Amino acid sequence: MTDDRTPSPVRFTFEGRSVEATPGQTLGGALHADGVRILTRSFKYRRPRGYTCGYGACGNCPLTVDGLPGVNACERPVEGGEDVRRERGWPSAGVDIFRASDAVAPLLTAGFQFRLFTKRPRLAHLSERVMAWVAGAGRLPTPQAAAAVRATTHETRAVDVTVVGGGLSGLAAALGAAADGASVLLVHRGALGGRSLGRTSTAAGRTHTYDSDRDAALALAGQVEEHPRIEVLDGTAVATFDGVDLIVVSRRRRIRVTTPAMVVATGSYDVPLAFAGNDKPGVMLASAVRRLLHVEGVRPGRRAVVVAENATGYEIAQELLAAGVTVTAVVDPEPDARAVALVAPVAGAGVPVVSGRPVRVVGLRGARRVVVAGASGRRRLRADLVVVSRPERPAEELRWQRHYVKAGDTYAPTGSPAASASDTTVVVGSAAALPAQTLEDATDAGHRAARAALARRGPRVGDQTP
Repeated sequence: MTDDRTPSPVRFTFEGRSVEATPGQTLGGALHADGVRILTRSFKYRRPRGYTCGYGACGNCPLTVDGLPGVNACERPVEGGEDVRRERGWPSAGVDIFRASDAVAPLLTAGFQFRLFTKRPRLAHLSERVMAWVAGAGRLPTPQAAAAVRATTHETRAVDVTVVGGGLSGLAAALGAAADGASVLLVHRGALGGRSLGRTSTAAGRTHTYDSDRDAALALAGQVEEHPRIEVLDGTAVATFDGVDLIVVSRRRRIRVTTPAMVVATGSYDVPLAFAGNDKPGVMLASAVRRLLHVEGVRPGRRAVVVAENATGYEIAQELLAAGVTVTAVVDPEPDARAVALVAPVAGAGVPVVSGRPVRVVGLRGARRVVVAGASGRRRLRADLVVVSRPERPAEELRWQRHYVKAGDTYAPTGSPAASASDTTVVVGSAAALPAQTLEDATDAGHRAARAALARRGPRVGDQTP
């Protein structure tokens, strides 16, 4: 008798038909594998939009799940049995008759509805209802959906160190703080490891003993989950206020966390590039492509153009080739500035490296061609996948709200350290604009936070240093 440990696929209903997903996939990944490219429409001109960032930062994939609107497809794991629908478009997001509004765009200038109906109050009220329906957003959840997400538990928690963000730097910082004897709460949304789970190489400048950032993330995540002093909370750090250090939302729980020291490891965002058609389905940021490839197990497209403004773009080109995707070209505004070791594997695989910038993506329902402008003129490249890889920007919301910039006790906005042993808020990794920070640096940040917290509260009965 054999023991088949392969997880069984799960199914959900998408607009009346059954869709299969593998365990661990998100709704976005499963729909992409099923061939669904249009996930929503823009408000005004109903332009199609699809899977873009992969981590809930772009707003291009809201779905209604079991009556609850505004659920990010790229973040919601498939559990099985969900009823899923897109939110904008009539009769559907796939075929939307209001897409014709783009043809009369010159007549639909900003605020046209106010000027048109100012002197016609009765028509104004009617137009409000019509435009609210056309916009297709702002729907209320069903009573059952609202009850399912309403907080039923309100808790108060006191810990020595709170780490916000469970990527590589956050995991290392949590382990460092716990090693000094501090009680640690690690707040993270989704699988531990964050975007590092999609990186099968090592980020430029980062050093560790593992074969890739993905391997490092999996190893550290295992250590964190087994550590007796670290509690992992799958949730979102909402805000921090005077007198209340942190409010955390975790499923149906609302938790007020009091903590004398905090490590902010919220990571960074991919930065899109401005060009015509940059919001079409098929135009994806670097992390989205890596998530589909290495986390969701889905091929993101058949034929790709990679816009590379950093080393990551060349790495992704190689990863796409390994996955069986045809790479039409790598478009780089400064190819001569790249290291030969970076460009050679791509060029050696027969992929042309084009000097220039994209100026337009052409396609009615999604990307079909890319127009690239360079010194030798313009050229059109076939592609149903356009990957944009650029230097990232820090996820700064929480650290700014904490007013973390205080002379001598934290990091400056540029990311240059100005820390001391009295640090109570420390920013690590790419959240501090330090993507090349080593794991040892992040671990040291955890040590500093633990020392500051323990110095504030003093020793407790039973405290032991491992």
